[in-house]
Amino acid sequence: MSASHQTSTGHAMSDGDWLDTHYLSSRAEYEDGLRWVGLQPGWRVLDAGCGGGSFLPLMSELVGATGTVTALDLAPENIARVTQWARTRGVENVSAQEGSIVALPFPDASFDAIWSANVFQYLTEQEAARALAEFRRVVRPGGTVAVKEFDAWPLRLYPMDEGLFAEFQSGRRGAMARSGKLGGFCGDTMPGRLRAAGFDTVRARGWVVDRRAPLPIDTRRLLEGVLRYWGTLQAGLDFTDAGRAAWNQLGEKPEILLDDPNFYYREGFFIAAGTVPS
Repeated sequence: MSASHQTSTGHAMSDGDWLDTHYLSSRAEYEDGLRWVGLQPGWRVLDAGCGGGSFLPLMSELVGATGTVTALDLAPENIARVTQWARTRGVENVSAQEGSIVALPFPDASFDAIWSANVFQYLTEQEAARALAEFRRVVRPGGTVAVKEFDAWPLRLYPMDEGLFAEFQSGRRGAMARSGKLGGFCGDTMPGRLRAAGFDTVRARGWVVDRRAPLPIDTRRLLEGVLRYWGTLQAGLDFTDAGRAAWNQLGEKPEILLDDPNFYYREGFFIAAGTVPS
């Protein structure tokens, strides 16, 4: 697997192993977020962009034996992973199929709700608008659409030099702007996007995930991967020579930061949910 944890779709940080590690690191906050959406027993739910399927066990539990969860993803290896999980665990209310969220392969009003986590950051403005139009089409009137997105604004790595991290954040925003993708700074824009797409009763909430030394094992694994990946990005960003050298060193030896007894990590995510008009 590459340092970017890329799938066959070309999307970085989206292979199943990576997503599982991130989920386990942030599990308490992630599951609180999913429960906040309000999925009900008996509902037909679409996990639009399911990745490796980290949220599926809780979704399966929330809809119960009378409900169904359909997992959709663009990467065939993610669909194979979900299918194998459901088969080996005997989970009968979860199915999976390959497909794109900008052209959903389902009839109108097929679902009671959609959950889409960390997918819109890979889309352009036009693709995001098409995806929301598709969500509105395939969810019944009165049904729920919920979008979870990473929020890069609260990111913090202490005791990293603040100027060095600010340089990195600025470089990443510039790279995202040049790519045309929404990127990891789009979380707090989702309520406005849902309203613009015609959803009713839009509500939103943000969560902060913070972890301190000594780190839980899953958080340590996550951050070792994050720092190694970010270390590879410095060559393509607008860095000073000093910043480039520092990030290169940190990418090669993440323990320099992670072994500090004062280490602190903070990240955020945002969930926006709306109702399909009657």
